[in-house]
Amino acid sequence: MRLKLKKLKVGKEIPSVELLRGIASAMVCFFHLSNGNPRYLVDSAVVRQAGSIGWAGVEIFFVISGFIIPYAMFIKNYTISDIPVFLKKRIIRIEPPYLISIVLVIGLNFLSTLSPSFRGAPFSINWANLAGHVAYLNAFTGAPWLSDIYWTLAIEFQYYILIAVIFGLLVSGNRAYRLLFFVAFAATSFLKLSSNSFIFYYALYFLSGILLFQWVCGVISSKEFVCLAGITIALLVYRNGTPMALLVVLSLLIITYVNEVPAFLRRLGIISYSLYLTHIPIGGRVINLAETRVHSMFLRECIVFVAFFICIGMAAIFYKYIEKTFKRLSASISYHKIGVPKTKTLSSEKFI
Repeated sequence: MRLKLKKLKVGKEIPSVELLRGIASAMVCFFHLSNGNPRYLVDSAVVRQAGSIGWAGVEIFFVISGFIIPYAMFIKNYTISDIPVFLKKRIIRIEPPYLISIVLVIGLNFLSTLSPSFRGAPFSINWANLAGHVAYLNAFTGAPWLSDIYWTLAIEFQYYILIAVIFGLLVSGNRAYRLLFFVAFAATSFLKLSSNSFIFYYALYFLSGILLFQWVCGVISSKEFVCLAGITIALLVYRNGTPMALLVVLSLLIITYVNEVPAFLRRLGIISYSLYLTHIPIGGRVINLAETRVHSMFLRECIVFVAFFICIGMAAIFYKYIEKTFKRLSASISYHKIGVPKTKTLSSEKFI
């Protein structure tokens, strides 16, 4: 396996983004399989310890979105009048697979209660809670999510709304406007919030990706990028610790300089959203079943890897028959009005 290093050029496909998406989704998947059920593996188990850092894949996703969303908007000449189209594309791309995954979660919850070894509460549906998943309202009410990863989608959607509104500030030729956004957004990361279900808690991760976008696309100079990125990383060290700051730096370097990625890693990136949505209801069932039937700790650790590859296989099916359809539908919607010539750039769906 070889990764080719070469600085990113504007308007080109970005295989490094797919690489990072694949890594991030695999990290989160392995974390939930190895650590999601506290009764499955003892704390000293090697697999449990190895997977314990996988939660950081969520922050990698936030860095990716910080970069790739404004990058795609920039190459498609986005303006604030395109807000309805932008949100329509995002909703069609993200929401249907998300809602279908909710049906999958509910269905598997019901089937689990039919097993003789089931030890949980009887199956029931909290309709108010279920309704709160629409438009991610549970992020505001504090109600529990049906899957442990849904709260991150609420964060992402808050980012979509924010970036659609303030994009003009990001690409402004007036440095004062750009700095105003930088200072204001960075400052929100220090707000005292009762919940981490709001974008402000993760502002520095998104901001690091935004700064990379501005530099790559020539909105800011190398000097301004180094200065502002340095401040952002320093704030990350202060707020989230050195390991997370280093993870952000590594993510930015991968996006910028990794030019070629092996096909299987790109494929993992392509199905990453499907893997993200389905790994808990699918892989979690495998782990829960093994808990009741397998008592050898070594075999339990092996089953984590079996469940991991089952999750990848199911994600590939989910992508092919569900996600891919809505991805194409979203790509078919153009920002351009009748009579306005299209720019000669790659489709933004190659990036998003």
